[in-house]
Amino acid sequence: MSPTLLAIFAIFAVFLSAWMVMIIHDPKRWRLWWLDLFGVIDVETTREERRQQEGHVSAMAYTLLFLLVTTAVSCTFWSFDLIREGKRSKTTIEREIEFTRHYVSARGGR
Repeated sequence: MSPTLLAIFAIFAVFLSAWMVMIIHDPKRWRLWWLDLFGVIDVETTREERRQQEGHVSAMAYTLLFLLVTTAVSCTFWSFDLIREGKRSKTTIEREIEFTRHYVSARGGR
């Protein structure tokens, strides 16, 4: 995987992490948003059920926040690692292996 693609995934994960923080901050608004998105009318639920649903939304947002932050950190690490690896000078054996791979792929594996 290319370092550019990993960096894009990291940026996307950071964006989604910020969205999860907004959901954690106001779970009532986001519970209503999801109900509206799916066309569910919320008229017969009790206050206790609504609080429980908001707790579920908040718990899932915390879980996703943790996963997204770890994904962003991991993608950032591997992106920098691949960039560093690409800038490092190759040994003679690595150059010969790379030449052989290019030669075989150019000939079509015949």
